[in-house]
Amino acid sequence: MKDRIIVGNPVKLSHVLIGIIVVIFLSLFLTGFGYQPWWLFLIVLILGVFVTLPTCFSSYWQIDSKNITSITYDSNDALKLLQLLGLRKKDKQIINLSEIKNASVVYRKNLRLSPVDFNPDYLDLILDLNKGTKVTLSLGSIEYHKLDSILTLTK
Repeated sequence: MKDRIIVGNPVKLSHVLIGIIVVIFLSLFLTGFGYQPWWLFLIVLILGVFVTLPTCFSSYWQIDSKNITSITYDSNDALKLLQLLGLRKKDKQIINLSEIKNASVVYRKNLRLSPVDFNPDYLDLILDLNKGTKVTLSLGSIEYHKLDSILTLTK
C-alpha cells in the first residue's frame, strides 16, 4: 500500500491555468477575435471563468497512516472561485486516526430519472469520532483495493 491514499482530485495550479486559458480562447472565439468591443470580451471572459472553474473542481480528502485530511470548498460558486484562485482559504479538517471510534461504509442508490443517467451510486465513509461527532466523507468512484486499505487504516 502507498503511504497516502487520495480520494477525489486535488486542485493543481496547472489545471486552473489551463482552464483559464481555454476560457480565454473560447471568449476570443465568441467575440470574433477582436471584431466585437473589448468590454463584450471582458463580460464573456468573466462569465466563462465564473461558470467553468467552480464546476470543474470539487472537494477531496486523503488518508495516511496517522490522520485523515479533508479539503472542502464552499458550495457558493463565487466563494469557491476565490478559493480556487487562492484569494480565500479553503476549509481544511484534520482527523487523527486515534480519534475514530467507528468507521462504516454506507451505500446509497442513485435514483435514476433518465435512461441515460450513468452516474454511479453513492458510497460514503462515515466516521464516528470520540468527541461524539460524525464525519461523512464521499468515496466517489473509488477502486475496491483502496477501499480495503482505507478500512484497514481506520480500524
